[in-house]
Amino acid sequence: MNLGIEGRVALIVGASRGIGMEVSRELKAEGCRVITVSRTGKTDYNMNLMAEDQPGRLIAALELCPPNIIVHVLGGSQGITATLSSASDWAKVWQLNLGISIDINRAFIPKMQVNKWGRIVHITSNATRIGTGYCPYTSAKAALEGYVKIMSKEFSKDGVVISAVSPGIVHTEGRYYASLDSKQREEYFNKYIPIHRFGRAEEVAKVVAFLASDHAAYMAGSIVAIDGGAR
Repeated sequence: MNLGIEGRVALIVGASRGIGMEVSRELKAEGCRVITVSRTGKTDYNMNLMAEDQPGRLIAALELCPPNIIVHVLGGSQGITATLSSASDWAKVWQLNLGISIDINRAFIPKMQVNKWGRIVHITSNATRIGTGYCPYTSAKAALEGYVKIMSKEFSKDGVVISAVSPGIVHTEGRYYASLDSKQREEYFNKYIPIHRFGRAEEVAKVVAFLASDHAAYMAGSIVAIDGGAR
């Protein structure tokens, strides 16, 4: 399928591995000019966006080549797991999962409005639907989904389509579930994942690419689950 995005400039935030890396590959294959950002890894910009001045530096660096596609993959728990953690600890998690993307989006949405075309895709989590995960992280993703819904109401009339993909567990080396033996995996799948396997990053990337395309023009505010029917 021709996604109609050849020549578009795509910014991938959090592109060093996993979903971000696969999204980068997918959009390059569609003919996009892809700009990648991560804290580590071989990306176009290596910067820690949690540092206060770094989002501004990234925005300034892209002033002459503003993206018309933005994919926000950056996220995580920051190691803050306790429900009774301090508000400042929660704020760190929210900044990583939502705050950084707010600053980047607000810099480039006006340019998308002028051009009457833009796509912004966020990676959220099915933890918001099935009620799992660390509370600071899951609450930040829930706020992200609310952000996607409300922002879409404001900007979709200008051709700026904001959406999200909600993955379940995607196999990543080094995560705890990667070390489960066959019996443990079977028990986990029986309890949580009807399709009986973990997701693959490239499967998520293909959905992201579709949401970044001309074909997603009527999908403003959509939050697309890709989690094997997780429960």
